[in-house]
This record gives sequence, C-alpha cells and structure tokens, in this order.
Amino acid sequence: MAGRPHFQSTPWTNGTPQVSSHGQRQQAPALSLPISSARIRGPAMRQPREVTSFSYDNNRSLHFDDSSLSYFYLLQDDVTASGGIDLSAGYNVFKKRDDTIDEHLDGLLLSLVDLEKNTRKKTTGDIITWRGIVTKLLCLPYSRNDGFELNAVWFDRQLFIEEDLPYKLATQRLPDQRSELMSYWGYKFEQIATIPRQWNECSRQEVESRGQKPVSNVAQYCSVVKTGLGDVRMVIAGEVDCVWDYKPDPKDNVDNDPKLFDNPLDHYVELKTNRVIQSDRDASTFENKLFKVWAQSFLLGVPKAIIGFRTEQGYLQTFEEFETQKIPGIVKKSKYSNPYTTWDGVDALAFLAACLQWLKTTIPRAEENVVWKIRYLPRSDYLTASKTDQQSFLHPGFVKWRGEPPMK
Repeated sequence: MAGRPHFQSTPWTNGTPQVSSHGQRQQAPALSLPISSARIRGPAMRQPREVTSFSYDNNRSLHFDDSSLSYFYLLQDDVTASGGIDLSAGYNVFKKRDDTIDEHLDGLLLSLVDLEKNTRKKTTGDIITWRGIVTKLLCLPYSRNDGFELNAVWFDRQLFIEEDLPYKLATQRLPDQRSELMSYWGYKFEQIATIPRQWNECSRQEVESRGQKPVSNVAQYCSVVKTGLGDVRMVIAGEVDCVWDYKPDPKDNVDNDPKLFDNPLDHYVELKTNRVIQSDRDASTFENKLFKVWAQSFLLGVPKAIIGFRTEQGYLQTFEEFETQKIPGIVKKSKYSNPYTTWDGVDALAFLAACLQWLKTTIPRAEENVVWKIRYLPRSDYLTASKTDQQSFLHPGFVKWRGEPPMK
C-alpha cells in the first residue's frame, strides 16, 4: 500500500452534482461522500498493534483480562474419521446473547479507562470505534444493498463512532428458522474447534467433551488495537475467535525493545464456516464471501483464518487455513471468480482512507459532545452526515475519567 496519498478530483462533495451508479446525474446531499469516486490512492497503512484486551463472561460481565480467550485445537482426523461432525447438535439449548441490548462502546471505553489508569497516559488516536464499523465502511463500495446508520461524537479531541442499534433492529430482515440454524453452525464450529486453555493445561475430558456442552455466544474475548490508514489514526476493538498457539505476555519483553516485541495479534485466528464447494458457482460465491473474512482479519491484524466446510445439512467435512494477506491475490487469480470478481482489496482500502479522512474533517471538531448521524441508504450513491439533537452515547465512567488529572 506504499505511495504518496492523494485525492481524486472530488473525494467528497458539498451539494455538487454527481453521476449515480445507474448512469444518472444526481444532486449530492450536503455533507456527503460519493462512494463511487471517493478514493485516496496508496494510503499508508499502520501495522495494527494490540494495546489491551478484555473479556465478557457467560453472564456478560466485563473483565479486563483474557479469561474468555480460546485456543485452537482440532485435528483433520477427528473430522474425517467420524464421517462429519453434526453442527446442529445442541441447537435446542443454544444460549444466545440478547442483541437488542445497546452496549454502545462501553466495553471498549472502559477497557481504555483501565489501560490509562495503569499507564497514566491518554490513548492516542483520531477515531475510536469497533472493528465491525470500520469493516462496514471498508466493504461499502462492494456491498451496497443494505443501509446503516452510525452515531459519531467528538470528545476530548477524539471522534467516537458507534452503530445506531435502533435503526439496525428496525430495518434488519427477520431471520427465519434456516438462517438462525446456519448462524448456530458457526458458533458450534467455534466450540468444537477450540479449548479454554493451552492443550497441555487441559484434561483429556475437557478436550473430548467440549462438543457436548451447550453452545453460548455470550462470552467474548476482544482485542483493542492501534492502527491507522493514511492520515487517520484509529483505536479499534474486535472479537477474536481464538489463539493458534499461545498469547505472548508483554511482561516477557523486559528490555521494552520494540524489535523483541511479540505481537499478540500474530497469534490470533478467525474462524468461519462455509458450504462445501461442489461447483464453479459455489467457488465464486465463496471467494466473494472471502471479502468480509479478509476485511475483518486485515483490520485487526489477524494473520490467519480457518474455514470449516460443511454440507447443506450442517455436517462439518473438513477445514482449511487461509493467510489473510494472500486472500486478495487468491481471488484475483482465481478462474472461478473472474470475470465475476466483485471486490478489490486495494480499491476498498483507497475508499476507506477517503472515508475516514472525510469523517475526521467533516464533523466539526469544535462541537464536542454533539452527536452526528452518518447515514447510508440501501443502493445509494452517497454516505451522508448530519447534526442531531441526540444525547452523547459515551459511557459516563469514561467521560468522568478523561476529565480527571492527569487525563484532562
């Protein structure tokens, strides 16, 4: 991604007529970003680096540790010898997190409070948000069918962005029984592919009986990383499915030498499931699905994704490793995707760089605690920004902490 960042002729607009994706000339809304043309080519990418982490337990209580971190442990022989593992097992006792509860940025912000109490330093960055929100923006040029709304607010010279949950709940498609089951298959795969501690610390019973326990998606482990694109520095947090081998302890680097730093991100793994590929069309669909896998992993600095391939009936047949950095090249060279490839990682990053710069410069920095709405309407040509009279969504404990010495 090296190269001198530069804007195209109109990276964003203020009421300028634009040509729509349908070839029609449209009047751009005020404070809008044209999705088809907004690009910063060759933006410098800052290598993600973990600054802290936190866990939610099975009661959704927050802990500033890695207690909910899992470790990958699954053998191909265990999958093939059984003729396939039933990913539907235990579906009737699935403990599902209540996704109608609006947690805002609470876990992320409170983890920063804990970090800053220990370091006595403010966590620097222009934008602070969830990895999922940045993923949504990164994928937008190639995922135009679904709308979304984000809330953004400046506070303490940093821009905080969350998803507008009421809008999401009001507009999302009601899941049918089949889609609910398919979502469960992903969580079941995570359960049978991971153990709670390193292998040599687990009993044989823990390893062999893990698939018999009820599946829950309430507990989560999240990594908080510093990263950046172009001129915008970010602090983002995202869920990590598991560790491949071990998580290094920063205390082991007693000399505090960056050259000796063992980045925890280098050991993380993303887990996904996909239908067994049986046709060219299946392969093309899968390679388009890899876009989000790549985007999620790339943004957080996760180097590897493991994808479990299942039958139409939900039986796991095998799994395969994919290196994050190689995914765009795999798709670009594939005979299955071409000429049907619907995404380009380099172009998506060029758009994201322009989008982040637009957010940073469009929303008035001087108007602290004023909530702005970032909107994308389905199949629209623009991302728009407008001021609201909503109350700030930042956690009171975080606001209070940032107002105390030595933070203020």
